Amino acid sequence: MTVHGGDVWEQGVPVSEILDFSANINPCGLPLAARERLIRDAADSRLLSFYPDPSARALRNAIGRYIDCPPESIVIGPGAESLLAPIFRHLNCKRALIPVPAFSEYRRVCAQENVEFVPFPLQRNHGFRISVPHFLESIGDCDLILVNNPHNPTGALLTASILEAGVSVIVDEAFIDYAEEASVVREAAGRRGLIVVRSLTKFFSCPALRVGYAVAHPDTVQSVRELLPTWPVTQLAMDALGEAVLDREFVRVSLEENETERESLGARLSELGLEVFPSVANYLFIELAAKMPSSSELRTRLMAGHRILIRNCDSYEGLESGRYFRVAVRSRQDNKRLVEALRYEGIGTD
Repeated sequence: MTVHGGDVWEQGVPVSEILDFSANINPCGLPLAARERLIRDAADSRLLSFYPDPSARALRNAIGRYIDCPPESIVIGPGAESLLAPIFRHLNCKRALIPVPAFSEYRRVCAQENVEFVPFPLQRNHGFRISVPHFLESIGDCDLILVNNPHNPTGALLTASILEAGVSVIVDEAFIDYAEEASVVREAAGRRGLIVVRSLTKFFSCPALRVGYAVAHPDTVQSVRELLPTWPVTQLAMDALGEAVLDREFVRVSLEENETERESLGARLSELGLEVFPSVANYLFIELAAKMPSSSELRTRLMAGHRILIRNCDSYEGLESGRYFRVAVRSRQDNKRLVEALRYEGIGTD
């Protein structure tokens, strides 16, 4: 089974007891207006008797205002990951150059779609950052490149453009809400061969609702839409997320709190002797020192003794086993609890 963050259902304890640092979800929670809409709609038996709007018109309009793109350049799917396979089919690509470590679903979708996965190894001594010139020089006979920005698991931001690659480009911007200035959605909305995939439920804190979207040229959007189910997302989820993306105050507060808490948590983890990689997102990628427990052992101990779940990064391709883990940036109280648990388990003590 593929390993991901957020596997709270596999821990053998009530999920309400788990403090989940393994999934990178905004701790501010679903915006109030969205929560109220979800509760109101779920209680309306008449509304529940209708099929969802297959065009997702209202949600696409709301997202268009959120990202300043025309709604005809937006296609909705049941989570960002679910859009990858139809995008691959539309592009009809054969070989994909993908930096590793990377989101494990990329390799799985490549296998499903008979696309050769060509890894581009990122180097520890470069902080696992993409050297864009070297990356572009490595395209060879690949006809697709797929990158995530910010990078997962490190949170690093691309420092140069990849848009002149000369091949089809997919940019996974699942966490770009935390660095919106680096998004290429506006370029994707009118440019063939460039597709941006984004998540709604990470920043707006409702992964249980499973809603993502892609931004591309309208002709590409139409082609991808025809490869999706007729009703890919529930009306309850669409209407709730339509309210969420229009809450500008929620966006402002989320960004400010994340920046403050990310810097604070990173500093406290560094004080424990952990190597914390620079991140612009809502998570931190961490390297353990040689004398410390392995990442798998640390994960087990934190879960067993503290009900804290972290993301052991052993399953990420291209990383040395036992050395790396990732944690979400949560509230100050939660972050303090994590640091205290790490110290209790001997991290930071000689």
